[in-house]
Amino acid sequence: TPQIKLPQDSIVRKSLLSSLELFLQEKNNNLPQSTVVEAEHYVKYKDFFDIFNKIENSKRYNDTAFFKCHLTNVVLQPDKSWKITLTYAGISPEKQIIQRLIVHLLAQPYQDKFRFYCPFEQNTRHWTSQRIGNIEFYYKNDFNRATALDFDRYNTTLANRLGTDPLQFKYYKCQDIQEVYQLMGIDYDLLRNGEVRSGSFDAKKGLFLSGTNSDQYKHDLTHGYFDVLLPDSLRNWTAEEGYNIVQTDYWGESSKQVFQYLRDYAKNNPQTSLLEVFEKNITLKYPIPIKYPISAVIMRKIEREHGFAKVMQLISCGESDDRFFEVLKQVAGITKTNFDQTVRGELKAFD
Repeated sequence: TPQIKLPQDSIVRKSLLSSLELFLQEKNNNLPQSTVVEAEHYVKYKDFFDIFNKIENSKRYNDTAFFKCHLTNVVLQPDKSWKITLTYAGISPEKQIIQRLIVHLLAQPYQDKFRFYCPFEQNTRHWTSQRIGNIEFYYKNDFNRATALDFDRYNTTLANRLGTDPLQFKYYKCQDIQEVYQLMGIDYDLLRNGEVRSGSFDAKKGLFLSGTNSDQYKHDLTHGYFDVLLPDSLRNWTAEEGYNIVQTDYWGESSKQVFQYLRDYAKNNPQTSLLEVFEKNITLKYPIPIKYPISAVIMRKIEREHGFAKVMQLISCGESDDRFFEVLKQVAGITKTNFDQTVRGELKAFD
């Protein structure tokens, strides 16, 4: 940007720009070994640095260099570091400017270079914290202790059920998922625009950023346990998400309400094949797809009739829906032939 105000000191300016250039050269393949990123910090905030990996690519326009990087702001901080703002944007064949990413990094002097950092710790340094059990709660304004206590109890109960120690983590209560991104230094991401409720939980690093505006997020905590206990190649998302709905909620809707949506759909569409809509995964009620509530009905039935060990057998059966149906037949005798009858019968039993 021609009007950008760079550091007046020529040595600082040259060092900062050359370090940034090196960061951009190494961001795709070599950041773990880079001299401009601290190795321990990179590991801690790998998800943040992964944002830059091949960010120039556009599948839509079949162009590996569609989005260009623009240095749009350089601001001196009280601790003498610099806040760097990068904007990635491209111009479509119709001459429309398309923003891909607006992101901030912190640049701190190191020897004759600068090192770049995720600004999360700076952005949360004034948050209040309170520890309850195995969870350190962080918040800006209000704190609901009763909700936090219930969340900690659920953490312990779930760990006991899975036969493991309770997870210990820092839980940041954010207003929505956009605030989660902003704390990480991401002002805008084209791939995440419009998202409201979600979060980021790295159970292995003990960092839970919750975009629910609540002092609990049981749904993502449950996924966190399976992330720790099972390799991705074994996790069956259909079964896992179904079990999670039974235990917690889905997109902020209680399991009771989600089941009601599914009962209403089944009642209003008596001739519709539930197997077919399960496989097509149509929208039940935005943003809830129908597959996981149907899976929840099945997982609830299996736990009630066959026990939690069979639930875990399904959750750990492998990634595909083919494996889901294969193991479903083994543990409960449910096949594609009797799928509709089983689901509809289960829904009626819980009316």
